[in-house]
Amino acid sequence: MFKIAVFMLALMVGAASAEAQQVRQLLNGLRSEAGLGPLSPSPRLEATAMAHAMDMSENGFFSHDGSDGSTVKGRAQAQGYRPCRIAENISYGSKTPAEVLGRWMKSKPHRRNLLLRDVVDYGLVRAPGNIWVLVLGRDGC
Repeated sequence: MFKIAVFMLALMVGAASAEAQQVRQLLNGLRSEAGLGPLSPSPRLEATAMAHAMDMSENGFFSHDGSDGSTVKGRAQAQGYRPCRIAENISYGSKTPAEVLGRWMKSKPHRRNLLLRDVVDYGLVRAPGNIWVLVLGRDGC
């Protein structure tokens, strides 16, 4: 039952929600200001982000490595995404898309990921406890 509740909360940033639309506008606005092309939501990268956010929420940790030792590349491949480029941002505690993206823009490594020139897809979820996971990538190069 807990997994279902986590899954439902993680879906709050799903592709059809108002929050998801806000995220897409904010993310692509930042990229546009930097002279970069827009990113498109990817169901596979969203599933990748969701799996990691749920793992952190359920197992009480905060890390880019999964509780099983997995990496973002391995998690993306498990969802059928074949990345030639992959990056991940995680955050804890932000309550809104604007807040989490603002925090990431103030952090040099996170900002670098948001503004990668060679990514075209993204997946973003928020799990219980305001654990955010953003995965950026380019598939099948």
